[in-house]
Amino acid sequence: MTALKNWSNLQQRIFTAIVGTGVFAGLLFYGPEGCLILFSLLVFVCNLEFLQISAQPFSLVTRILYALLASTTFFILIVGDSTLIPVYPLLLLIPVGIIAGAIFSSSEKPLEKAAWVLFGFLYLILPWFAFYSMLKNTDYEPLLFLGLFGLLWMADSGAYFAGKSLGKTKLLPSVSPKKTWEGLAGGLLASLLLGWILSNFLQQFSLSQWLILAASTTLAGTVGDLAESRLKRSLELKDSGSLLPGHGGFLDRFDGFFLAAPVNYFIATLFF
Repeated sequence: MTALKNWSNLQQRIFTAIVGTGVFAGLLFYGPEGCLILFSLLVFVCNLEFLQISAQPFSLVTRILYALLASTTFFILIVGDSTLIPVYPLLLLIPVGIIAGAIFSSSEKPLEKAAWVLFGFLYLILPWFAFYSMLKNTDYEPLLFLGLFGLLWMADSGAYFAGKSLGKTKLLPSVSPKKTWEGLAGGLLASLLLGWILSNFLQQFSLSQWLILAASTTLAGTVGDLAESRLKRSLELKDSGSLLPGHGGFLDRFDGFFLAAPVNYFIATLFF
């Protein structure tokens, strides 16, 4: 790890991307069970990280308990329609329990703490549920999962390199000073290119559908990136964490996904 810290930011980003993609792909290729485990773990880690940077103090034990509750909630949402137990009505008890727990706690601002937890649940569970639901009616194909994530990663990479070499016109400097319109255009072109390539190998979506998904992923992902940048700026933070060298935290790595996944689910459900 010490040697890794001496690498440039780009070298760290590439190393983390290779290792992360390997773990990601390994669990996806394990099968639907591996996919469910992967997404449940990501829900847990993202919620844990979110509560750590929140404006309200949460003890480590409290963060772990809420993150476990979030991961369990996601699991129930996924497997609920395959059981005879009426699990969906039970989910209504979760926000009730969070609010009640906050009110009867010793916190000076109980409702603000409850609001952070509830927002974290909505912000960090919904995208993974939407993404999984978008593909649950198709034959399980890990390459399709990777392809859809690849659109976002390609957009990020295209925006990074285009912004570095060509970026001049600031996109929204008050929120993210480094983002440029040139970077956005580069990310869009890179994502569209990958969409065209994927349409030749993954037939679950047509060429036009892949291109639509590539465009919506880039645009919604950019808004998601800006939203997290705005959150970090309001909390006076540079990164959401340090677990992913070169990328920051898990929230930094998946910020675009948190908005792109629900948008793509909406588009695919209504128009595909």
